[in-house]
Amino acid sequence: MEKKILIPIFLIVAIAGIGIAIQGYGTGSKVQFISGTEYQRGEVGETIVRTVNVWGVPITANWCNVTIYYPDKTVFVDNQPMTQGGGAGSWYYKFTTPFTQIGVYEEYVTCGITLPSGTKILGAGSSFHVSQTLTLVNETASAQIHIIS
Repeated sequence: MEKKILIPIFLIVAIAGIGIAIQGYGTGSKVQFISGTEYQRGEVGETIVRTVNVWGVPITANWCNVTIYYPDKTVFVDNQPMTQGGGAGSWYYKFTTPFTQIGVYEEYVTCGITLPSGTKILGAGSSFHVSQTLTLVNETASAQIHIIS
């Protein structure tokens, strides 16, 4: 009689485990920013993200796109494809910060991942700062002074 009870309990636990595994891969999946910094005008920057499951383990994305907004909220980079990085689930996009606008830039990334239930689009946002002060410090440090007697 105990064997008959154990088999249904085992099946219930197995089915629940499969459901949790699928949920962990799908429902809790997200895009995490692993970049964010202070830039000077004209400096090369990067938006770097990774796609992870509910446990923080990297998962494969089919694609990722980035949109970046100037401080005045107009579009700087418009829904451009990102490149797969070296690490699992890693994606990046390189850009050069503009000389025209200093301040806080908003960046948004969307990624498509394939789940057993179909494709899901994940998204996240972050920001970076283009600093007038950092630019002035760098320009001052590289200035050449000539003394004429």
